Amino acid sequence: MERQQQPFSDRAAGGLSVIEQNDAQPVCNAPRRPLLRALNHDRRAVIYFKPRCKSWKCPACAELNKRAWTARIYDATAIHLAQGASVAFTTLTTHEKLSVEQSWRLFYRQWERLKQRARRKAGGGEYVMIPEAHQSGKMHVHMLDTFALPTRWWKDNARACGLGFMAESEFAETPGGAARYAAKYLGKALNEEKLKGIRRVRKSKGFLNSQSELTLEDWTYVRLPDDVPLALDVNHFERQGYTVEMLQHFEVYERLTERGANE
Repeated sequence: MERQQQPFSDRAAGGLSVIEQNDAQPVCNAPRRPLLRALNHDRRAVIYFKPRCKSWKCPACAELNKRAWTARIYDATAIHLAQGASVAFTTLTTHEKLSVEQSWRLFYRQWERLKQRARRKAGGGEYVMIPEAHQSGKMHVHMLDTFALPTRWWKDNARACGLGFMAESEFAETPGGAARYAAKYLGKALNEEKLKGIRRVRKSKGFLNSQSELTLEDWTYVRLPDDVPLALDVNHFERQGYTVEMLQHFEVYERLTERGANE
């Protein structure tokens, strides 16, 4: 059943109050998010919303980021496996003689050398990598990759590039297994403090490039200027017969992509 929408101006005051909030969806309440207006002239529809901040430091957005990355990794793994590629779970560590600070600061420099070796050996290869802090505080990473190289190769070559000898690699059998692997370590990392410049997820261009994204060309977006009263903007469109909604960030994509009953 389609939800009946009453005019925005008839709703209870409170600006961005939650409308039929889904308790299962984390809600970003970060301050200083802009108010956006999405407008579709063909559908005669206007949506006002505040986008989520997308920061891993925001508890709500960290959970949503985790869900989004897990879904993307599931889809990417399914595509790679369907195309006959191997996908492996690979764990790499830093050199045992490095300090905690050095382990985080030097890892990506050492990884660049190791990555080039892996691509030469495998004739290519893509990856998505998630860092984690060991109990000692030192960095190690968990990676899904298509290099298809054995544990012995990673041990020897990681050491030669300045990383730790402790390395392990085993092949993923299903997209679900890959997604659970990623979700486990994304979840562990949610509340950890990292040095500046450390990405929560690092990927090669080719690991997820098979994903297609829906374009929303029939919608235009603008940031509502701070000096324009929201009520004035709303009344302008309601007078022209537009359907006006104020939504939470997690509701917007569904509303933008749904089709009208007569389309």
